[in-house]
Amino acid sequence: MSVFSNYRVTILFAFLCLTLSASLQAQQKSAPASQKSAPVQPKQLDSMAVRAIAQIISDSFGAQVDLIEEFIREAKQLETDEKVPATAFIGIAILESTGFTSYLYQNAKNPFGMRATPPWNGETFTMWHEGEDSPFRKYDTPSEAVRDFASFLQSRKWFKDALRCSATDVECFIKGLSANWKKREPGYASDPEWPNKVRRVIKTYKLETLTTK
Repeated sequence: MSVFSNYRVTILFAFLCLTLSASLQAQQKSAPASQKSAPVQPKQLDSMAVRAIAQIISDSFGAQVDLIEEFIREAKQLETDEKVPATAFIGIAILESTGFTSYLYQNAKNPFGMRATPPWNGETFTMWHEGEDSPFRKYDTPSEAVRDFASFLQSRKWFKDALRCSATDVECFIKGLSANWKKREPGYASDPEWPNKVRRVIKTYKLETLTTK
């Protein structure tokens, strides 16, 4: 009787071991599939870095830190959504709006100097510019300004080279926005020094630290 009981215990133990081994193997096989199906979480924006850069810009021009910080965050969100380099967008905005303090920005929240040319049918702000009264686009939020600028670039065939650049290749993007007279592409600005000015702004205010690697 004792021998028979021991035999049953041995058989039961062996069965449990086989069951446990099979379960572990099944979990190991299914683990890679689960990992592959899990969504990749986007890299979080460093709040301290954003605040520090916004403070540097504020100290230089006098604009409100919170206002600058909001613009940076909207540009970074656009980078995530549209794969365009936020660093370049921020640099251009600082250059064109004198650090978010220009007369146009104060009255129309327009940091890129966007004119109210067709097909724009939104609000406008008119001011004296280049010898005449000129209407400019007026925005309510930094998000509107950033996304309208991206739409403007997408609507111009000569900016296609810039839009082909990766979100981390700021230099490629700046070159794509620059005038290229061999291709008869006017670029974003007629000033031949404009690309270098944007580069200097990016370097001066350490905007490259915002580029997602």
